[in-house]
Amino acid sequence: MAGLETGNKGWPVRIVLPDIESYGDEYEARQALLAELANDYDATTPEHEVARRSWYGRCVYECDNDVCDEQIVTISWEDDAVEETTPGSKRPLPGRTSKTAVFHMVAHTKKICDRYTRLYGVDGEIFADSKTITVENFQTGETRVFYPCSVDQNHGGGDIGLTYQFILAIDKVKNHGWSTERAQRELIGCTLEEVVRSHAMVFCAEEARRGKKVIKWSDWWKAEVEAELV
Repeated sequence: MAGLETGNKGWPVRIVLPDIESYGDEYEARQALLAELANDYDATTPEHEVARRSWYGRCVYECDNDVCDEQIVTISWEDDAVEETTPGSKRPLPGRTSKTAVFHMVAHTKKICDRYTRLYGVDGEIFADSKTITVENFQTGETRVFYPCSVDQNHGGGDIGLTYQFILAIDKVKNHGWSTERAQRELIGCTLEEVVRSHAMVFCAEEARRGKKVIKWSDWWKAEVEAELV
C-alpha cells in the first residue's frame, strides 16, 4: 500500500486519496485506499468520465496503458560552432566540440525521483546525485565535494528551487534593473529559447523511440517547430 502501514500518508498515497488525513485510523484509511484503487472502467463507461479520472488501480501490464517505464536516449553533437582564426582557417569554439550524452530513465526503482549525473571531460569529471556534487580534477588530483542547499519536497526539491529562482529573476528585472537575458542566464541557468528546445527534444526523443529510428535534430526542428510558426 505504498508505505501506508509505516505511517506514510504523503506521496504517492495522497495522490491516490487526497483526503487520506480525514480517516480516523489505519484500517479506515486502508479500506478507502483499496476502494479507490478498485475503481475501473469498461466499454460502457462514458469517455468524458474515463478522461476525467486517473484510474490508479489499473494494472499497467494488463490494460491499455502505454506509458514508457524505461527509456534510454542517446544524443550526439558534432563540431557545430567555429570561428575564423585567419581568412579561410577555422577552429571549433571552446565547449562546442563533438560530444555524446546518454539519458536513462527508470520508473520502478528504490531510488524513485532521484537524479544522477556524471560528466566526463578531458581534465576531470563531475558526479552529482540528489545531495552532493563531486568534482574530480585530473590535473591536480584534487577532489572537491559540494553540498548544495536543497529542500526535501517534490522532485527532490527541484520544483521549489525552480520556483524560487524564477521569482528571484522577476524581482531582479522589475526592481533592480537587470536585463531579462542576465536574469535568465545567472538565476535560471538557461534562456527561454533553451527551455523551449529542451522540451521539444523530449517529443523528438519520443518519436525516435516509437519509430525505432535515429532522428537528425536540425531536420526535426525545422519540420515540427519552425514550419508550425510560419
